[in-house]
Amino acid sequence: MNGRRCMRFGCGARKRAVTLMEATVGVASVTVLMAMLVPAMGEARRQGKQVHCLGNMRQIGEASAIYAAADANEFLVPAHPLVEVASRSLGTYAWGGKSGAGSPAAGEDPTSSQWGTLAGAGPATRPLNQVIYGSVFPDHRDNPGTFGVNWIDDTQLDLDVYRCPGDYGYTGYHYSSWRDSKLTSYDHYGNSYAANTSWIGVSGGGCRLESNSPFLRPASRVPVPSRTIMYLENSGNFAPRRNYGIDGCASLSGSNTGSTTPIHGWHGRDFEFNTTFVDGHAATIVIDGHLHPQPHLGRYPNQNDWSYWHCVIMRGPDWQIDTLPASPVRTNIPCVSPGASDPIE
Repeated sequence: MNGRRCMRFGCGARKRAVTLMEATVGVASVTVLMAMLVPAMGEARRQGKQVHCLGNMRQIGEASAIYAAADANEFLVPAHPLVEVASRSLGTYAWGGKSGAGSPAAGEDPTSSQWGTLAGAGPATRPLNQVIYGSVFPDHRDNPGTFGVNWIDDTQLDLDVYRCPGDYGYTGYHYSSWRDSKLTSYDHYGNSYAANTSWIGVSGGGCRLESNSPFLRPASRVPVPSRTIMYLENSGNFAPRRNYGIDGCASLSGSNTGSTTPIHGWHGRDFEFNTTFVDGHAATIVIDGHLHPQPHLGRYPNQNDWSYWHCVIMRGPDWQIDTLPASPVRTNIPCVSPGASDPIE
């Protein structure tokens, strides 16, 4: 009988009920641990996205070096075939990536996006794609399929190298077309990353833009490769222009926002962006404001005054946009007309 009772009820140490106080302490301990772990997990995810993004930018830098070595012009940033004949420059985004769905020419129809297949800016035409993916994408411009399905398919490609995992879309201080689309940069332009395509131009009749950046410039003609930005996250595309409006360079102060508006990075810190430099290395840098180095007077035509030079020399402690003292590269791209609400992209 005793044996059965021991088997049934247990003999030796008696089980003790958990008191309300002990349960409360246990719950409180778990709550404290969760409060400590959740921010740590969030920070780990943020860092993981930033590291992934930097890896993308290193790969793009390596692919650009391969492209330049084989290119007759020695261009690091591949020039899209339509760069000098389209109504807008396709140099900033269409060097690589998928078909964008933003800025459609017909209502909200993504198949008519100026960054898409129908406009000649689909993945088949973006030069760096062949270097990175090793094959040519099919060109669907003349074969849209039923109801434009092929054009739509081009906007849904998963080209991970061109997509920053932190890309959540418009971050301020950029073109209104991107803001209004509510799309990520990857889905709007087909690319999370922007090439350094800084332009200069003297307003007036017949004005043509000149590149004072690595774009349309042989790699060997970039004076300081280790400091000169080649690509950066699109969230920071206008970051070098912060504060220029304060100094009288209103045309360079950005689009649709004031010159002092914070520019949010995709990785949780304002003014901090991942960047690829001309020498191929990638780094996270802070772009907030600009320096005023000594001008190279006379290097650009008809512009010998300081008020002009401090508007086109865009530099910080460890980065620069311009390629001075190298001369600018003239293009056939018309200058932006005064008062344009959405300038050349």
